[in-house]
Amino acid sequence: MSSKNLDMLGSYQEVADKLGQQAGHKKWEIVKAAAGLFIRKGTLNTGVRDIAEASGITVGTLYHYFKSKDDIITAFLDFAVMGTNEFVRMTTEVLAKLQPEEAMKRALRLYMEYTNEAQSIVLFWHQETRNLPPDQRKRLMENDMVLASLFEKLIELGRQQGIYKIKDTALAAHSIIVLGDMWAFRRWWLGRRYTSDQFIEKQTEFILHGLYNGSI
Repeated sequence: MSSKNLDMLGSYQEVADKLGQQAGHKKWEIVKAAAGLFIRKGTLNTGVRDIAEASGITVGTLYHYFKSKDDIITAFLDFAVMGTNEFVRMTTEVLAKLQPEEAMKRALRLYMEYTNEAQSIVLFWHQETRNLPPDQRKRLMENDMVLASLFEKLIELGRQQGIYKIKDTALAAHSIIVLGDMWAFRRWWLGRRYTSDQFIEKQTEFILHGLYNGSI
């Protein structure tokens, strides 16, 4: 993973600041280095020594900041959850003032912009959830349900007003999340053909077409 992609973890600076992990803070640098290893090697195959080496510190220094690898994973999950909460907060504030159709377009853009900013987190969700301890896996899944619930409410509002013909709002909401996440796990192909803005525009059009025509 390139340093550019790793730095995307720090793009949501407001979230990082809330965790007391300002850019350049060694604890945050350890989390970013661990994230790259988790995605490249998997959590099971990444050891504390690997994380220390990637962070440019000794194992002893790492233990000064974290008691175990699980503590590092928990810090990473904290960022993921707070990022989602921040997205929901921003989205809710904006959408309360809009009609369902415009609200959906705005929510899709906000979500896909978040996915672009936090690509490493999204990849972690898709790749490593099965390898997490039950409590951490439950936390990630609950976090994903928060997103699904937000989109389901938006779809239902449009459906009640006759804008969307979709019948299965829950399935549609989860489909939207996967389609929004596509930039993160298909960027090796998409990035050569589209800018992130072009992808967001095309994907939004595709999603809305399905909602209008009630394909499920």
